[in-house]
Amino acid sequence: MPKSLLMRGLLLLLPFTPLPALAQSLPDYPATYRGELPCADCAGVSWQLDLWDERHYTLRQVYHGKPQPLQHDQMGIWRMEDGRLHLSAANEAPLLFAVRNKRLTKLDNDGRLIVSRLNYSLRRARQFAPIEPRLQLSGLYQYMADAGTIDLCELGMRLPVAAEGDNAALERAYLAARQRPGERLLVRMEATLAPRHDEGGYRLSVIPQRFDSISQRQRCDGATVPDTTLQRLQQERWYLRTLAGKPIAPNVARPYFELDAATQRVSGVAGCNRFGGSYRLSPAKLRFRQLASTRQACQPQREIEPAFLAALASARRWQWQGGDLLLLDEHGQQLASLMPLLR
Repeated sequence: MPKSLLMRGLLLLLPFTPLPALAQSLPDYPATYRGELPCADCAGVSWQLDLWDERHYTLRQVYHGKPQPLQHDQMGIWRMEDGRLHLSAANEAPLLFAVRNKRLTKLDNDGRLIVSRLNYSLRRARQFAPIEPRLQLSGLYQYMADAGTIDLCELGMRLPVAAEGDNAALERAYLAARQRPGERLLVRMEATLAPRHDEGGYRLSVIPQRFDSISQRQRCDGATVPDTTLQRLQQERWYLRTLAGKPIAPNVARPYFELDAATQRVSGVAGCNRFGGSYRLSPAKLRFRQLASTRQACQPQREIEPAFLAALASARRWQWQGGDLLLLDEHGQQLASLMPLLR
C-alpha cells in the first residue's frame, strides 16, 4: 500500500476532539482548580490555580521527576474573553483555558484545543483552599499608626503587611528613608501572600520573608506595572461604590463608566443621564477630558450626578484597592471607589 494512503488511513483512525462548549462566564468564585498536566522534560506537573473574586489569581506548579521537585509560584490578573479564561502576569507567558462546568481545559497559545490523549484539564475543588505563594514583589510601602500597607506594582492593588517574617527590617528601613510621615516609598522584597479567613471571606496579607531594598521613588517604575493592569481597567464596566467616602444607597441606580482603549473615549451613565468624553491613562495616572452629558431631569439622581461627574473631572491618579478601582485627585486624596462588572 502506498505510504500516503497508509498515513491517510491512520489519520482517520485518530479520535476527533472538538473544542469544549465555551462558557461566557465562570461558575461561582473564588474557586480552586487542581490537576496533573504533562511535562516535556519531567514526570508531570501538579497545578493549583486559585481564582479570587477580586479578578486576580494565584498559581503553583510543582515539577516532578527532578532531583528535587521544583516549585514555581505566580500571581496575576484573570479575565474572561470570547468564552476563554485568560491569565496574565508580569514576566510570565499568558495562559488560556476553555471553561466547561467544573473543568478548565488548557489551550495552546492561539486559543486552540491541544489534541492529545494526555490530560490537560484542571478540575474544580469542592472548597476554595488557596495556596500561599512566595514571590518577588515590588510596591509602594507605607507605615502609619503601627500598620503597614503596600500597593503592589505587579497588580496595582493594596494589601496589608503583616508584622511577621522580615517585617521589622522593612519598618526600620522605611522609617529611616521617609522624609515625612505617611509617604509611600518603593520597596522590593521576597514575600509570602498569606490568605487570612474572616467573616467576610478570604483576604490576602503580605508577609515579608526577605527585605531587599527601599528607594525614595514614590511611584512604581513603568516597566514593573504590567500592561495587564491597564487592560483590565479598559475591559470592565466600573460601577460607583463610594463617593467622597460615602457608600451609594442601595435604592439609587449606580453610576458607571467604561473605557474604550481603541478610541480613548469614556462613556457611561451618571445616574440617568448618559455622558461621554476622552481620557488619558498611564500606569499611575488617569485623567478625563471634555466630559459632556445629556440633560434629562432625574429627581432621585439630582445630587449624585453632578458630584459623580465632578469627581471624574477632578481625577488625576488611580490605584487598586482589593478588587476596587480608586480615583484620586492631584494630592492623592480619594474621590471615589468603583467596583467591576465584566462587560
